[in-house]
Amino acid sequence: MKLQLESVARRYAKSREAMLHGYLDYDLLTISEAADLLGKSVHNISYLINYKRINKYDEKGNIVKKIEKGRPAYVSKSELIDYWKKWNHNLKKRRESLNVKDDLLAFYHVSEKERTKHVHRLHPYLGKFIPQLVEHFVSKDFSSNEIILDPFMGSGTTLVVASEFGIRSIGVDISEFNRIISNGKLMNYDLDKVESEIREIYDLAENFSDSLTMSIIEKFEIPLNKDYLDAWFAKRTLMELLFYRDLIRKFQYQDVLKLILTRSARSSRLVHHYDIATPNRPVTEPYTCRKHQDKICTPIDRAIGKLRVYSFDTIERLRQFSKLRKSTKYMVLQGDSRHVDILKEMTKTWGKRELINGIFTSPPYVGQIDYHEQHRYAYELLDIDRNDEKEIGPKRNGKGRSSQARYQNDITEVFVNMSKYLTSKARIFIVANDKFELYPKIISDSNLEVTNIFERPVEARTEGDKAPYSEKVFQCRVI
Repeated sequence: MKLQLESVARRYAKSREAMLHGYLDYDLLTISEAADLLGKSVHNISYLINYKRINKYDEKGNIVKKIEKGRPAYVSKSELIDYWKKWNHNLKKRRESLNVKDDLLAFYHVSEKERTKHVHRLHPYLGKFIPQLVEHFVSKDFSSNEIILDPFMGSGTTLVVASEFGIRSIGVDISEFNRIISNGKLMNYDLDKVESEIREIYDLAENFSDSLTMSIIEKFEIPLNKDYLDAWFAKRTLMELLFYRDLIRKFQYQDVLKLILTRSARSSRLVHHYDIATPNRPVTEPYTCRKHQDKICTPIDRAIGKLRVYSFDTIERLRQFSKLRKSTKYMVLQGDSRHVDILKEMTKTWGKRELINGIFTSPPYVGQIDYHEQHRYAYELLDIDRNDEKEIGPKRNGKGRSSQARYQNDITEVFVNMSKYLTSKARIFIVANDKFELYPKIISDSNLEVTNIFERPVEARTEGDKAPYSEKVFQCRVI
């Protein structure tokens, strides 16, 4: 840390502002220097400022609420370090409360930027595991050109990691939108063509947005049976999103364009700026904003700004991933893992049948997330079918004993089905927050045997939930 601080100080001492104003103590840092110092993103530092964890300074060292347009903002190095020390002290206490002796799998040293590197952040997804956990086991236990399966694919983390190691992968999920997310991440793109398409559709949307007048907006009629869209989006926002959506069918790389659309829609809903992840009602009036230092904010009334930001972010992330991935096959399936015939699908897609070398998966946790509902804006915009009734362990069913028993039977049914497609030496890894101790019976009833159990402490996965917990990684084999 000391060497890192000295490095930042030297860089700052050479800057024009430092020389002009004589900051020999090097206390002021730009937002980007502060992010470099802590190994965080610029967004993380802005968060600390917005939520009053640290102060914002102008170039003269004055605490300010707002910086003149075009001028740089600064933070105090000493304030930043004091906050960081207190935060780490509290974090240590929370971790100790879990009583997990080995924190190797916590990946505390991995920055938020690395946890969401390249395509892993193409679309928000509650409940996904970090890629470093998958990398840790896959790099040791699987070889290139083997096949790894994830029967609870979610946003495709296992498949993305497998492609970096040259391992063929298969993912299955009951959600059609999860198929879109995963395929959007994994498709082997012609990078120049996909960039051209992303830029072209954005330019068309921008021209449309520029053409909108108040009279045009006032005359806009919400499509039939779209009460959700009417309630959660301003008229102008919805017009921009629907225009972009209707253009998608004209392009080749439709799934990635759908991700830009829905990611923009998520951030453009009529919600508090500080509560994008789990809003429970639309907001239509000005409000006191916790994110923006208690100033009065109004909900977003257009989507074009988000479409621009996420378009260029997507281009950059696809290019980053293209440098890391190997040329290897993958298969993304929308279906019910309790019944899907993997070998039949393999024959249709790859032209041959092979047994699978292992599983790496994180099944849904009992009563924690309604997986379709978290992306309702996407289902409504894209007009795709939902399979809520086939979700396993959804939040709406609660965590009672009857829900636990049903969950146990459903997860067992998945692994019994998937075991039919595994080699006799398959390596199976199941990541689970097993606080109800359901997995020993699930594993036994699935004709699997535990060969090792790893425990890892976990910081909050979802916004607003600060309670740490521990989860287990069950390593199993087929009996």
